Amino acid sequence: MPTASFVKINAAIEPLFEAVNAGSDTWAIALSASAPANATFTPGTTDLATGGGYTQGGNSAAVSSATQAAGTYKLVLSSPAAWTATGGGFTFRYALLVNSTNNNVIGYWDYGSSQVVAAGETVTVTLDGTNGVFQAT
Repeated sequence: MPTASFVKINAAIEPLFEAVNAGSDTWAIALSASAPANATFTPGTTDLATGGGYTQGGNSAAVSSATQAAGTYKLVLSSPAAWTATGGGFTFRYALLVNSTNNNVIGYWDYGSSQVVAAGETVTVTLDGTNGVFQAT
């Protein structure tokens, strides 16, 4: 699978810093065929619908650490469980970083093209355990 680049959702920045406690909120990684149009996350609409081995809403990504040092805040999440395709499988292009507490898409990783996942194949989204999913200064 190709390397994906992270894209920040600009509209999510204000709620992220005004109404979120990133270290205690609930987080998930969801898969989508299209880039989110805004920061609002609606399971089964913003991400893939349940089917083919994927469950709408994505998989949980637990907070490993949420720290601030020298004015830089870093959120590290554990990698979510893998998805194993069944039946007809599923197709996605984007892995969405979702704050499930307030239903906001904070950003997404773009895999550059649609990824077709056939029955028996597995998708693993590996999050950066050192640099985190995001840092803010």
